[in-house]
Amino acid sequence: MSQQFFRRIENPNNLRREVLESSKEIIQNLKSYQKILDIREKKTEKIKELKVQIKEINLFLDKLRDDFPAELVSKFEGEHKKKEKPSGKKKAKEKKIAEPSELTKLENKLSDIENKLKSLS
Repeated sequence: MSQQFFRRIENPNNLRREVLESSKEIIQNLKSYQKILDIREKKTEKIKELKVQIKEINLFLDKLRDDFPAELVSKFEGEHKKKEKPSGKKKAKEKKIAEPSELTKLENKLSDIENKLKSLS
């Protein structure tokens, strides 16, 4: 009653080679997918770290605002609001080209503070 059926495979070596090549491709795809998963995991970790750092920066900014005199803060905010209102598109483009970068501004402010400190000494 039990019968065994066999089928002849022509070119068994070619078939074996094709199966092995497809297995190799599958493993390579799984490997690249795992790399993507690792990158995503690192990305989420970095985002979490960044959020913590942003919270710390905001806390330091709040402390700094509390330590500064209210007149200086309101004066700076007033100047900042004036700069934000461009009257036209051409002027906005010209301001972007003419305005120094934030780093340059900070360096200038730092040198001004250093000069004031030298004059006090």
